[in-house]
Amino acid sequence: MSPIQKGATVLVTGASGFISSHTVEALLEHGYKTVGTVRSTAKGDYLKDLFKGKGDFSYVIVEDIGQDNAFDEAVKNVDAVLHMASPFHFEADDPQELFVPAVNGTLGVLKSIKKNNPDVKRVVITSSVAAIISSNIKPPHTFTEKDWNEVSIPACEKDGKKASNSDKYRASKTLAEQAFWKFQKEEKPSWDGATINPPMVLGPVIHQCESVDKLNTSVKMFSDWMVGNKTKDDLPGGGGNWVDVRDCALAHVRALEVKEAGGERFICGNGPFSGNDYCVILNKLYPDDKKIPQGDASEGAREKINSESTIHDGSKCAKVLDIKYHSLETTVEDMAKSLKSRFDI
Repeated sequence: MSPIQKGATVLVTGASGFISSHTVEALLEHGYKTVGTVRSTAKGDYLKDLFKGKGDFSYVIVEDIGQDNAFDEAVKNVDAVLHMASPFHFEADDPQELFVPAVNGTLGVLKSIKKNNPDVKRVVITSSVAAIISSNIKPPHTFTEKDWNEVSIPACEKDGKKASNSDKYRASKTLAEQAFWKFQKEEKPSWDGATINPPMVLGPVIHQCESVDKLNTSVKMFSDWMVGNKTKDDLPGGGGNWVDVRDCALAHVRALEVKEAGGERFICGNGPFSGNDYCVILNKLYPDDKKIPQGDASEGAREKINSESTIHDGSKCAKVLDIKYHSLETTVEDMAKSLKSRFDI
């Protein structure tokens, strides 16, 4: 039997984000009542308008996820929780600027559930492959859910503010996920948990965003190839591994529904990509747009990217959660069209 039934109420923390807004949409499409936490009335009202007529959505305001008892009211009267609120950016001076909200936000929602709602059946958190991959391991190598990032936390402990921004971010995700599993082991709550660990998340934008400069990190990096911020000299522009935001959203929903997902980590990823892949696809879509660098469409270029990239194995997610990944061509096309429809690019 599924941990939650159709019509159940699901809390989504940080509901106004890039991934979380798609996840709310997927929950509504699957017949769940959905409550989202947002930082302001404006963000909540935007989502109410976005999902009008699509299902039962409401929101509660949680201004600071790091505050004690921040989620006490939000967790009441829900059947499951998707904890998705956490910073995703690489611009932190002091590592603690990322560590504190990531860890405290995770522990805060878990403590609130334990104190205020023993009827919660499952908790799923949005982690990242940042908690899995170790940057000192070079290709060819395949990372799986059995792996943990063993590099970034020691790097931040050693270098502090001088640590790389990527290590600061990766350490924050690792610490938050470790706190999640430790809480389950030590506190033995009534619910069981799972994590979704995506790589770079790409796809169409539906969340509130006033300008290209304010896009979430992954889509902003893509937009640079469209607006002239990148040139042919920046190719091939390695990008790591990727997943479509809609696949990532669906994985969160399925992780609530599938009994066997309890206690598991899931890499939700669809293989390596590069800036060159972006350009090859964009060149076909917009052949007259001279701002977009000319990509190398040869088979050799694609093979080179594969050989120079580590692999984040998303097969477990595909099998257990029944995720059929979008193609990169479809994802890039939908992402580009959404940006052109939202912004003057």
